[in-house]
Amino acid sequence: MDMDDHQVISLCREGREEGYRQLLARYEGYIYSLCYRLTGNREDALDLTQETFIKVIHGLDGFQINRAFKPWLRQITVNACYNFLNRRSPAGVSLEQPLDEGLTLADVQPAIEDPAREVEWRDTRRLLWEMVERLPALYRLVLVLRHQEGMSYRDIAEVTRLPEGSVKTYLFRARRRLRQGMAEQYGWEG
Repeated sequence: MDMDDHQVISLCREGREEGYRQLLARYEGYIYSLCYRLTGNREDALDLTQETFIKVIHGLDGFQINRAFKPWLRQITVNACYNFLNRRSPAGVSLEQPLDEGLTLADVQPAIEDPAREVEWRDTRRLLWEMVERLPALYRLVLVLRHQEGMSYRDIAEVTRLPEGSVKTYLFRARRRLRQGMAEQYGWEG
């Protein structure tokens, strides 16, 4: 049965299991992917996905049924990740985690037929995401929301509850840090 989000939410509000199953099936991948991109860690992303769903289930009674569901869901997910990132102590990046699981640049990877250039591209991508994972929480948050989620500055400001000017500043600083890190690594000038 094809139901829209509001019908699924209505089933959940009635306490019907099929509604919860439908909600989980529909959004589990999206939430996990967003959590993974924001944390860079599979286990943390799994925990945060579960935490987000618990918050969503508890908050469904207060959800305004005339509003779009996905932005509300994203807000809860981003808040859970942001709070987690603020609590987490800075840790090193694990190079054992495959970057192709969630946080990737696959969409912008050029078609490379030369194996040596392919290896170079993968090394560059790995270095870039190591740098992204080391960014302060707010920098990483706005960077992922802008470049991975494709959100506008206004939407990011709404989701993070930051002024739009602060979003632009954090994004500028995040990009600058990434450029500086890449320049240092590869000996670029500028």
